[in-house]
Amino acid sequence: MIKNKQRELISLLVRCQNTFKSSLELASELALSDRTVRTYLKDLKTIIENNGAIIVSKQGYGYRLQINDRKVFNLFLIEHHFLDRSDDQTSSRDVSERKHYILNLLLLESQKIDVEELSERLYISSSQLNKDIQEIKNQLQPYELTIKKNKALIFIDGEERAKRHFIMSYFFHEESINFLQRLTYLNKFSDIISFDMLTIIILDECREAKIKLSDVMMQNIVLHLSLSIKRIQSGLSIQNLHMPASTKMALEYRVAEKIIERIETVTGFHFPKEEQMYLTLHLMSKSNVIQHNLDSQLYSSLTNLLIKIQQETGYLFLKDEQLKNGILQHLKPMLIRLEQNIKLDNPLLDEIKRKYPEVFALVKHYFLELPSLSQFTVHDDEWGYLTLHFLASIEKLKNEQKAKVLIICATGLGSAQLLKNRVESEFDERIKIVATRGYYEIEPEMLNEVDLIISSIDLSAKVFKVPVFHVSVFFTEEDVQKIRHYFASRKMLITPCTDPLLALSAANSSQPTTHLEHIVDDLIADQFVICQTLPARERVLEQLLDLLAVNEAHNYKTEMKQQMQHRMKLGEIFFSSTIVVPHPAIPVGKLSKIGIAMIPQGLFWDVNYPAVQFIFMISPSIYQNPNLAMMTKAIVALIDDLQMQSDMLQCQNFAQFKPLFIQLIEKGA
Repeated sequence: MIKNKQRELISLLVRCQNTFKSSLELASELALSDRTVRTYLKDLKTIIENNGAIIVSKQGYGYRLQINDRKVFNLFLIEHHFLDRSDDQTSSRDVSERKHYILNLLLLESQKIDVEELSERLYISSSQLNKDIQEIKNQLQPYELTIKKNKALIFIDGEERAKRHFIMSYFFHEESINFLQRLTYLNKFSDIISFDMLTIIILDECREAKIKLSDVMMQNIVLHLSLSIKRIQSGLSIQNLHMPASTKMALEYRVAEKIIERIETVTGFHFPKEEQMYLTLHLMSKSNVIQHNLDSQLYSSLTNLLIKIQQETGYLFLKDEQLKNGILQHLKPMLIRLEQNIKLDNPLLDEIKRKYPEVFALVKHYFLELPSLSQFTVHDDEWGYLTLHFLASIEKLKNEQKAKVLIICATGLGSAQLLKNRVESEFDERIKIVATRGYYEIEPEMLNEVDLIISSIDLSAKVFKVPVFHVSVFFTEEDVQKIRHYFASRKMLITPCTDPLLALSAANSSQPTTHLEHIVDDLIADQFVICQTLPARERVLEQLLDLLAVNEAHNYKTEMKQQMQHRMKLGEIFFSSTIVVPHPAIPVGKLSKIGIAMIPQGLFWDVNYPAVQFIFMISPSIYQNPNLAMMTKAIVALIDDLQMQSDMLQCQNFAQFKPLFIQLIEKGA
């Protein structure tokens, strides 16, 4: 275990990794003795060396941290919670997580806690821990529960009924179980037995037998039993589940038997013995018989895997501790099944594959790399169960992510407030209104911070990287449905700049830029022109508009011309003396497109721009433009890259132009 002061020492070495610090300097900054610092450095030597770094000592200079493997060392920092502690939100989350952990020990595991030992385990001071305990006391008070101390140990005192009441309200309230409640296909069993009843039955029998369950483990068992009920209702059951005869002598087997008997009494139908054996597997998987080093190995492997998934797909699974704990608890009985060649049917498999094929594919693709699973043949039924955990995490992330909206009206006063109130009333759960502005109060920086713009007027601004909806100030039902349709059809990304499905495709491909080629083809390929002669400006613009108008409404060209005129009156569309970017004030087309004309000899635009060589005519979609910002950045990257301009002007066709433009995308990313 790394002590608090040792953690501070590591943090100090990380901050000063390029500078030698003497033991006296380190001691002074940490308020320790010189001898203690040297002892800590000696103790930390092996830990640091096993995690991608070394502590370099140089006589006359002192000590310095040298990082040899950045990825491994960063993983070490993440696992030991050295990172992401700078903002208030993280601090608040940490306090909440600590209190949750303490209550888990005191109530679900019925432990008596040594305060000093716990402060070391949580890497906080005793005074901070006492503050947390005082807050917990306040939470317990309405339930007539209190925290008492016997020598150095604290415990919760009160009636068992009150303890169970608090457990239900704290650990199993709606938010904590949203991974079950919010997945509608898991609610079909609710008319047979309630979620609360299942939880109470499990809690009763496990506490009676003194089997300690964490809240995560409790939720996993409830999930298992819920699926078992659905399976039995559908006439399905576990087949060929053979376990050693000694299993029937285990405490977990007897507890599983009592749980099943009580559920049978409530539901009125019979559970096959295989269900009892499988529940026994779950209970045994949390037993202390399973070595802690297995947990540690699984946690390390899983963390590495989630880092890779986040880097390659953009899904922010790494910070979801509930997901990590849930998967760890799920993998333990799963490994037992695989070792014993137990085949477990998944009644939701077809539904998961049909409704969430991309998440199912993601789980299967990445978890095949998990060392603990790589030695086994894993059936799709098992992948389906793992997929449920990731669907729950995605659902939670989506619920946490609200679209940031800018409201714009003609005056920015009464009409903007009216529209703001109506929008909030309809979409309060989906959006966060960051500002209301009048037509002449729009600032370019503001547009970079929003996901959606709702305006009661025709906007005149630069190329928007986000969808824009033109609505009535009274926000009619037609307006509501238009935005509701957008949210319903929108591919929710867990990060703003990455398409997970494209990224997953890229990860499966031997060519890393395949997804970029696909995007460039979609946006540009059919609207690319090289002008070998010197055409008139209007002729080139007309040609690009004709190409962009394919598959658009009949009045597309007329509206595009009007909106481009509005935009040109309001500000520059010239990125440089050779690059011009005409675009509409507000989106007109159904599809995002970019028309490109290259004029190697230079086109006379006007007296100020007599030799334009690149015309990028951007036509944003009225619905969504997930890749338009990336393309705009590529155009910006071209401004100062004179060599790239020269290379592009040598191209004879789109096939030659495309790889150069992809280089710009990567440069501007």
